[in-house]
Amino acid sequence: MDRQSRHAGSWYEGTEKSLTQQINNLFCDKQWGYGKDPLENMDDRIIDSNLIGIVSPHAGYVYSGPIASHGFAEVFKRIEKIDTVIILGPNHQGLGVPISFYPGGHWSNPLGSVKVDTEFVDYARTYDFEPIQERIGFERIAHVNEHSIDIQLPFLQYLYKNDFEIAPISLGDQSFNPVVSTLSTFLSDYITSHSEKRILIVSSSDFSHEHNYELVVKNDKTMLSYLESMNLKEAEQFRQRIRMTMCGYAPVFTLIQTAKNLGTPSVEILKYANSTDIHPGGGYTVGYASILVRSS
Repeated sequence: MDRQSRHAGSWYEGTEKSLTQQINNLFCDKQWGYGKDPLENMDDRIIDSNLIGIVSPHAGYVYSGPIASHGFAEVFKRIEKIDTVIILGPNHQGLGVPISFYPGGHWSNPLGSVKVDTEFVDYARTYDFEPIQERIGFERIAHVNEHSIDIQLPFLQYLYKNDFEIAPISLGDQSFNPVVSTLSTFLSDYITSHSEKRILIVSSSDFSHEHNYELVVKNDKTMLSYLESMNLKEAEQFRQRIRMTMCGYAPVFTLIQTAKNLGTPSVEILKYANSTDIHPGGGYTVGYASILVRSS
């Protein structure tokens, strides 16, 4: 069963031509974006087998798209061909099971259809997820209206056409223990046992959501410093202490912990800005970061 995007025409452009042009403009944005189109700079590519994944924002493209372009441009620069993109996103809608694996079919939007990796799903169905086994499910309801995973696909399709498969995982339960620890073990086990496949993890998250611009900048700067130094326990303690309004913290922590499991990790903050920086005015500010995660 195909999942048709419900965000085309609102969160991003609604036709193939207009969406292609929009993504090109986001890459080429010289103030907040990557500054050039990766497709026109093929000579810049340097293959990087140690790239594990990226953190990418998930607001409407007019807001977070320029920041997101940095991560996807670096992916394209470093990975010639991707077999599977595992996309972790928070469940804003509260529908479905606490940890929802999309079970199969295709995800479709104006740039075409991308197949769900059923081999990944089959592996997950037989995996021992204790102590969170009862929170795991394989269903579509958590994904139908959710934007956090959907918003990542057009960037990947622009760069790689539809020549890759996806493994969407929607997280309604984002508890540090045991969800982050268990999922990161699962992902590192999968990557290790499928070394013949080029796998990328995309962790979807925005950062602070506040009516106070200075508070957003302050809290996000602190959180980014914890992430850059890979101090996940301290990051989680900080998030809880200030009640930080970072919507996809578990996807971010899971990616970094997976990199730790796989070897010697490194985290690079590629670009940070917020909605007020990009579109001044209004009384609400959301932080966006594009982050590169590697493991050697």
